[in-house]
Parts: sequence; structure tokens; C-alpha cells
Amino acid sequence: MSCGRFREAVSARLDGEPLGLSVAALDAHLASCPDCAGWAEAAAAVTRRARLDVRPVPDLSDQIVADIALPARRVLRRRWSLRVALAVVGVVQLAIGIPAVTGHSIGMAMSMHSAHEAAAWNLAIGAAFVAVALVPRRAAGLIPLLVTFLVVLGVLSARDLAAGTVGGDRIATHAVALLGLLLLVALDRAERALPPGRFAAAGRRDDGDGHLRTVA
Repeated sequence: MSCGRFREAVSARLDGEPLGLSVAALDAHLASCPDCAGWAEAAAAVTRRARLDVRPVPDLSDQIVADIALPARRVLRRRWSLRVALAVVGVVQLAIGIPAVTGHSIGMAMSMHSAHEAAAWNLAIGAAFVAVALVPRRAAGLIPLLVTFLVVLGVLSARDLAAGTVGGDRIATHAVALLGLLLLVALDRAERALPPGRFAAAGRRDDGDGHLRTVA
């Protein structure tokens, strides 16, 4: 019989399992085989240390609270502040777009239809800001559109300002949309930082019901 079979029997004896051979045969082999005897002593020592290890299990509750619960509360507070700020920016953006409905535009002369187009854009952006403030999980869907709009607007505004066809007061009104974009990005990051359970609960409160919701 090979040494491997006897070593399996030694492991079984240490674990309190059936040996698969007689005790006398195992002891006779250990007495005659120094390699297996040494292996048996080392295995017994390892087993004894494992069973006698009484080191206390550390209490990780404080660390769990510090790493998970407290950051989640901070995210929720930041999320609420961002929603309020975005709602305010949305109202300001609406106020910028309202004069153009009647053909008047802040710091810029334009035709009636151009004024109406500007009004439509500004009112839509303002309404979108307010809507996302109410349902913040929609922030991610608005970011690509607003980034494209502001990049194109920035390039054209810089050219018009250099040509003298638009005043600085009109350019300053675009800062509101830029601020709204920054708030959208921050709010989207706060949404993604919420733990799954808290995220679902926040989504139900925002939507006003407890049904499953789609992903924006």
C-alpha cells in the first residue's frame, strides 16, 4: 500500500472519520516509515493549532457604519441640496425665456420667430431642470443633450461676441444653463452613489408610488 493511502488515513483519524484500514496497520506503517511519521506529526501540529486558536473575532460594526451608513446619509443630504439648487436654477431659466415669448430678449435684438425659438429653448431647459429636481433619476438622460447645446452655443457666442453682434449681458444669461449642467452632473453622481436599497426607496418617494420603475 502506498504512503499516500496511509497519509489519507492519518488525515481521517485527525478529523474523526473512518480510516479505511485497521488502526494496527496504520500504526505499523508509521513506525516503519520515517517520512509518513514526520508528515503525521506535522499534520497533527497544524490541526492542534487550528483547534486551539482562540483569537477574538474583531467587531467591525463601527467600521461598517463609518464606511457605509454615514456616507449614505451624506449622499442623501447632498442629493437634497442639489435638487433644491437645480429647482432654483430652473425657475431662473424659465424667467430668462419668458420675455422672448412676447418678442423681447435680454440684451439681444431678434426677429419675432427667432425670439420665439429662443423662448422655446429656454423654457424647455428651465422646465427640464425643474422636472429633474422633482425626479432626480432622470438627470442622466438630460446631460448629453445639454452638453451638446452648450458646446455649440459657447462656440457661436464667442464668435458673435467678437464680432460685436451680441452684448455681454446676453452672454451672461447662458451661465444659468451652464450652472444647471454642473448641478445635473453632480446630482447624477449622487444618484449613482446611493446604496441599492436606499436608491430604490428614494426612487419610490420621488415617483409617488411603490411600483417598479424603469431606468432613465
